Amino acid sequence: MHYLESGNYEKAREVIQNILQEDPLNAEAYIQLSVIELESDNLKKAEDYAKEALRIDSNNKVAWAVLGQIYHHQKDYSQAERCYLQALKIDNVYVEVLACYSGLLIETGFIEKGLEILKYAKSLEPTNDLILENEFFVNLYNRNFEKANKTIKKLFTSSGKIGSIYKLLVLYEVNRGNFKKAYNYAKLAWQEYPNDKDMLMVLEYLKMLNSPLLYFNRLFLKLPYELFYILFLGGFLLLSLIKMYILAAVWVIIFSFIYMMVFVMPSVYKFSKFVKKAFIRLFCKRKY
Repeated sequence: MHYLESGNYEKAREVIQNILQEDPLNAEAYIQLSVIELESDNLKKAEDYAKEALRIDSNNKVAWAVLGQIYHHQKDYSQAERCYLQALKIDNVYVEVLACYSGLLIETGFIEKGLEILKYAKSLEPTNDLILENEFFVNLYNRNFEKANKTIKKLFTSSGKIGSIYKLLVLYEVNRGNFKKAYNYAKLAWQEYPNDKDMLMVLEYLKMLNSPLLYFNRLFLKLPYELFYILFLGGFLLLSLIKMYILAAVWVIIFSFIYMMVFVMPSVYKFSKFVKKAFIRLFCKRKY
């Protein structure tokens, strides 16, 4: 459905409700409603619609798969696994479910088994979007940026969902510390999904993060937290041991200042935006 793919969920709901008025036992329509609510983060409604689809057709593999995804989002892993396995019982080469199930196993610590299932799913359908996305997340988690980049290139050639690829590129560039590039990709993703509120929040956050006021925030995000604390404690202890107490005090002040700026600057940025809007409103009132 065009409205569903474009993210126009309000219009999609309207069309599907019209279908259900004519055919109240249309399991596919309930599945589509479930997907819409899942994408809108209305998990209770999504669960109810998926269960209604299964009440109509208990052997509907897609309904089991969607219900599994809902439980997965709720972090109810045992129920998610039950649903995924039920879908695979109906169709043991259901590639999308194999990809989801592998993701669940990796997320819950069964990494070797999860990667094995992901590899098997890839052997069945090497260019499947969901498999490539999972592969991307595994590579990104392992900070293997070269492999993650290759996976994105594969998605560009195999996937028609350009907006989803832009979202992955946002994550890719944020993890590499390229916040300006991440912001540019977020703008492109927003153009593809203008009704996506989460994408709008990401766009606003990255716009704020690229402000000159948030230099220390960008620096802090580029460095692992552990390295920041090792530098702080290591430098302080070393200077204390060689009895350079003044320099040790300066070291503490510098790091405390950086740490304070990380927390204070976002509020300063938001306040400056508020003041700017106030001046614009004042100017408009005086002009007209």
